[in-house]
Amino acid sequence: MTTYPKGTGRLVRSLMVLGLAAAPGCGTVKTTNTVRTGTEQLLLTNAWDSALQKIDFRPLTGVPVFLDTANVTAVDQGWVVSSLRQAMLTQGVLLRTKAEQAQWIVEARVGVYGTDEHNLLIGIPQTAIPATLPGIPAGTVPEMPLVKKSNQQGMAKLALFAYDRASGQFVWSSGTILSTSSAKDTYVGGVGPIQGGSIRGGTEFVGIKLPLTSEGSSDEAGRAGRQNTPSDPAALRQSASDLDSFMP
Repeated sequence: MTTYPKGTGRLVRSLMVLGLAAAPGCGTVKTTNTVRTGTEQLLLTNAWDSALQKIDFRPLTGVPVFLDTANVTAVDQGWVVSSLRQAMLTQGVLLRTKAEQAQWIVEARVGVYGTDEHNLLIGIPQTAIPATLPGIPAGTVPEMPLVKKSNQQGMAKLALFAYDRASGQFVWSSGTILSTSSAKDTYVGGVGPIQGGSIRGGTEFVGIKLPLTSEGSSDEAGRAGRQNTPSDPAALRQSASDLDSFMP
């Protein structure tokens, strides 16, 4: 029977573990993405919510109203129309499903619903080298940024007005409301993104919250989107019942 020095078994096991750790290997995870990014959707819906929050529907409280959305065209059509209805109901407006059931017609329209992007690069941009110099092949010099920053902005512009269904007389207007939201990404020396903007509510580095104040002011933070706070029916203006307030 062959005997081995004490501790040989432990050494062999350690070598086996090191060998497995050094062995090549790979793993893959299949991921999919939606056609529209979540950032784009947040930019648009947050800008819309912020604009809608500025509208005072209380002059319509207690009046049977039909909401005409024929001129409301937006990518997020369902969200836009549903949030309009919710805002009106929350402030005591009596919505009707048919125009002939309403005393007033409220017509809504959307002037702007989209995004813009601005980019800043401090460094060497990507450059194409033409094949014009002898001995130097054509090619592309890659981008070499010291600082790179992108600022994407969502914008929403809306307006509403109301008129009496029977007489056609103008009775109310919300005025024109414009609101924006933002998403900012910064790379320093190729490291990043350092993310900020109103839709994020703070500064993040690769998904980790940083203990820094947001770039935006308190006004920008307010544009991050309306909080869904429950309404207090008792706080709404006292109105007559549906039958009493309805006028053919």
